[in-house]
Amino acid sequence: MSVILFADNEPDWLDTRAEFLERQGYQVLKAYTLEEARQLLTEARVQIAILDIRMVDDDDERDESGLALAEDPAYSSIPKIILTDFPTAQAVRKALGPRVDELPPAVDFRFKQDGPD
Repeated sequence: MSVILFADNEPDWLDTRAEFLERQGYQVLKAYTLEEARQLLTEARVQIAILDIRMVDDDDERDESGLALAEDPAYSSIPKIILTDFPTAQAVRKALGPRVDELPPAVDFRFKQDGPD
């Protein structure tokens, strides 16, 4: 069974979306804080991580803590999808842009308003 880490600081939203994945047969590990996400990435055998871009403060336009987590070299072997309500061209470039001698931090960048699919 594939294990997905799903991290978002909005508990109701995370619980609802995680349920969609569980119905499809995935095991979902939920992280409601940046610290929980980091701990699960370190301790669990995660096949892919879905990370909200703003894990600390949704009202802070400078908060890219989820993206910073995706950029952490300690987790470079885990594919990551960045999920956000606050898309910017700069964040997309940071998440998906080419890097010298390494993979980009994320394999995909999704907007929450695109729906559960």
